[in-house]
Amino acid sequence: MVSQLQKIKNSNQDVSNLHPQSKQDCADVVNISVFFDGTGNNLEADQDKGKLANPAKLWRNAQSYSLFEIERTKSPVKLNHPIYVSGVGTPFNGELSKVDNIIAKVQDHDLSGGFTGIGGRRRLEYGESQISKSLENTLKQKIAQAEAALKPQVEARKNEAIVKMEAKLNEHRLIKKVNLSIFGFSRGAALARVFSNEMIWKTETEDLSLKYQISGQADPVPMEIQFLGIFDTVASFGLPATNMPNKFSFKGRDMVVDLRVKNCVHQVAGNELRFAFPVDSIYINGKLANPRTWKEIVYPGMHSDVGGGYEPNSQTISNNFARIPLKDMLESAENSGVKIFNYESLKKEDPILFEDEFQIEDKTQQLFEAVQKAAGASTGDVKKDIKNYMKIQYGAYGTLHRQRQQYLAADKSKEDPAYLSVSQIAREEAGFSLPTGPADMATEVERVKKAKNFTTFDQSNLTGIKHVFRIIYPLAKAYEFLVDIDDWELQSWEKNVSQEAVDFYSSYVHDSKYGFIYNAEPFSYFRQRTVYESKRSWKGKRVDKKLGPIHEQIAYENNEFEKTQNN
Repeated sequence: MVSQLQKIKNSNQDVSNLHPQSKQDCADVVNISVFFDGTGNNLEADQDKGKLANPAKLWRNAQSYSLFEIERTKSPVKLNHPIYVSGVGTPFNGELSKVDNIIAKVQDHDLSGGFTGIGGRRRLEYGESQISKSLENTLKQKIAQAEAALKPQVEARKNEAIVKMEAKLNEHRLIKKVNLSIFGFSRGAALARVFSNEMIWKTETEDLSLKYQISGQADPVPMEIQFLGIFDTVASFGLPATNMPNKFSFKGRDMVVDLRVKNCVHQVAGNELRFAFPVDSIYINGKLANPRTWKEIVYPGMHSDVGGGYEPNSQTISNNFARIPLKDMLESAENSGVKIFNYESLKKEDPILFEDEFQIEDKTQQLFEAVQKAAGASTGDVKKDIKNYMKIQYGAYGTLHRQRQQYLAADKSKEDPAYLSVSQIAREEAGFSLPTGPADMATEVERVKKAKNFTTFDQSNLTGIKHVFRIIYPLAKAYEFLVDIDDWELQSWEKNVSQEAVDFYSSYVHDSKYGFIYNAEPFSYFRQRTVYESKRSWKGKRVDKKLGPIHEQIAYENNEFEKTQNN
């Protein structure tokens, strides 16, 4: 996404182009990163359980980098500020009044906040307040630093102290620029997108550039949204998200990524099927607004396989795969100039954090690459890329099912868990079957096959037993409607895939449907995930009308980039 030349440029945005001067301070660019955790994810609650989601891991990395830079530069001024915001449905990590705290406890409950997404506004406001606080603290530190440097002059000329102090301080650019990077997962990704827009609207000037007014500094400071890194956006604030194919979309917050976001990466889960988890693409009208520096990438796995947050060995499988999207996000962020350790630097500078939260096992990488190869190169169409990973998952489960049948045919015990799918293992672990919701994938296929055979009949033969069955057992039709396996899904199920694909889906991809809201979702594993394109709010539409010059500039840059790629 970022060339080596551009990476060098991004990494040195805090160094002035001017020759060093006595009045110049080249370390006055402030870098702020805000990390919105996922639904139900909370750093304090999850860390000891080994189930941190990826935004929390990135925050820990950025925090480690910030401390490393202070030690390396011996600077008394902290210029890198990572800000963490806990996920909706978990205890809020900011300070609250007694009344607000009572309200927050209701909003942050896993059923109210986690399911409906309420509590998002408080998190947006907290993110902004922490940015202001970080900038004000940095400004105070820099003033103190400048005052210390001027103290000898003040002592020498006490009569002119105040005048000289003010004059000298004005010669220093105390903060000359703010680089803002924003990360998020799940509804936290939705918040990250909303937050980027609200920060842009709050700071935009007449010439469409961004300037942030810092308390204590006379002139507003140039600001840039340097990077937006989001894991599998799911938007739902006030009402449960839906996965129904319709034309309604979430307009309570504006999630269309603004053209002034310099770099953006959106990672999408290619195997998530829960009814309440549609994904909100960053595409608009089937296209990326800035294909040179924005990317939307589909990965195999469920929502939290991509964004992180599963406990180790949950459903008897590993959570190590989430570290692959994490590493890719980390590299993209670091290449875009975000002040954070890349994979290899983290391994060297903070080996404990690397091993605990970032290290990818060789087997994980090997099996992922095999599945990625089987899915083929990205088509540039999110729906098609998701479908390609669904085909592999259906094939892996179908292959495993046939292996199980052959195993049992050899007089093996049904109690033996060999060749059971993750879905079947989850049900075995529970020790009982939840009465609502879908059965496991293999059972659904067999039931639908029987239902289709049993309810197919000659319309003219009114006495046929199949016709009688349909009349006395209308649930067969209802069930077929709810499951309704398309031809491509059944063909994928019936087609054997490589053992590597079977091993990947057996070892790393969870069953997110089983047990979710007590298995109350009525839809099956063969109902595909809805992909939404976000719609502009009324305010966003007004903003878009002003962005013509930026559209033209991006179009020109993309055209020039394509020329260099073709040469």
